[in-house]
Amino acid sequence: MLRELKKVVEESGKDAQEFQHTANFLIANQFASAYKHGQRKHYLLLESYQDYFGRLFDALGMTLYLNENERLAGLLPVQKEAFVRLKTDETLFLLVLRQIYEEKIENFEVDNGFVATDTRHVLNRFVQLVKRDIPNETRFKDILALLSRHGVLIRGKSYEEDSKNQIINITPVVRLIVTEAYLRQLESFNDTDPDEDDVVELEANDAQDTPQD
Repeated sequence: MLRELKKVVEESGKDAQEFQHTANFLIANQFASAYKHGQRKHYLLLESYQDYFGRLFDALGMTLYLNENERLAGLLPVQKEAFVRLKTDETLFLLVLRQIYEEKIENFEVDNGFVATDTRHVLNRFVQLVKRDIPNETRFKDILALLSRHGVLIRGKSYEEDSKNQIINITPVVRLIVTEAYLRQLESFNDTDPDEDDVVELEANDAQDTPQD
């Protein structure tokens, strides 16, 4: 790979550290969006040199995902061991977020691939969709933090008039994780024990919760 790095550096006229920095960023954060603060330069380099980065990550056992329409690049694991097992409530919130995302897309309520909602709406849809009691506040915050680390959502500010209601943006990553087959699997969980653990596997690596330059 060092030979390939030398070749792409010579052809591009860029510094080798730019390619190394972008590769390290994607490994650490899993996804890079041209629309997210601090990530645009990484996305643009990935888009321009897809072949190089594709071969690089393939050698590491990962697949480079790049969607030029959504301006989103990311890494998906190839090995089964790279998947993360989730609890029932975590998977059900993924289902809720995917459904909210699709509804917003259909209504053209989308901004650069991101759709805005808030935690009150997510909790209301959770009760409506899965017919279960909402988790306590601490547990819900833990779930939001987990999904944020995996790049599914970006947490924003709380409303001044309702400090417990927080703005969140659902990212296109939710479509990569919650596939149609996954949706069918999630929907079957309505008949399972709410306290049951380890029911599905999430196709994502840990990502940082805050953007990096």
